[in-house]
Order: sequence, then structure tokens, then C-alpha cells
Amino acid sequence: MTAPGKLRVAVIGAGAAGLCAARHLAAHPEAFAPPVVFEASGRVGGTWVYTEETGQSPDGLPIHSSMYRDLRTNLPKEVMAFPDFPFDPSLPSFLHHSDVLAYLESYADHFRVREHVRFSWLVDAVSPAEGAAGGWDVTACRAQDRRVRATERFDAVIVCSG
Repeated sequence: MTAPGKLRVAVIGAGAAGLCAARHLAAHPEAFAPPVVFEASGRVGGTWVYTEETGQSPDGLPIHSSMYRDLRTNLPKEVMAFPDFPFDPSLPSFLHHSDVLAYLESYADHFRVREHVRFSWLVDAVSPAEGAAGGWDVTACRAQDRRVRATERFDAVIVCSG
């Protein structure tokens, strides 16, 4: 599938878990090919992306937000932070959702995770690959034009879709 000894890994979702998974895969090029992150929306952040919009986006996807306008975390930032990437110490312990989103965007930029993300790609099938080599076939389509489809083979798939 890729260079001998290097595993090719797909990550589904560019929220907190997907960004963290991709960052650590990319940090070990001796073991992993560059990760491929499939993200249905046009930005990182997953559930922390807030919008008051409802209905459907221009690409036909349902608009959904798990947030509400004044949401604050129920866990302190000191518990929520990635061990090697603390929150801004000037922020309060219990953060507004926009601070968490800004943190995830900063994390993605700091560790150069965005370069691995395929924005606006919907994964609609993951199936065991046929043949002795094994692996997984991941089928995805463009959010803006579902006729544009691709199937790729990976050694592993990490599902981080919430």
C-alpha cells in the first residue's frame, strides 16, 4: 500500500480526537505514511464549531451544532488540554466554546495537521479490503458534488466522528 514498513492510516473527522490522532501519526514518519484526515465540513474543530444557522448548507449537508450561544465547558481547561499543548494561561478555567475552537485551530496550525485534512469529503463506506494484503477500503465523496467519489486502501482507519 505504501513504502515498506510504513502504515497508511485514514482518520475520519477533524475534531479534537482526529486532530490529535493525525498529529501523532505525522510525528512518526519512520512508522507511518502521512495520515489522510477526512473532514465533512470545511473546517477543523468538530463539535466545537458553533453556528446559529439551521437547515442545509450550500453543499446539501444538514447544518448541525451541538453548541449553544453561551455554552461554557463543564471541565476546567487544565483537564481538557492536550499534555504537550496547554491552553492560554490568561483564559479562565471554564472556557467559552469559542475559546475551545480557537485552541483546536491553533493546535492544528502549530502541529501542521491541516495539510493532512481533506476538507468537505464525506466518508460513506469503510469495508475490509479483499485479498491477502488486508487493510481497509475507504470510499468518500466530495460534499459539493457527490458524483466525485474515490476509494482508497489503508492499513488502518481511526474513526473520530463524534
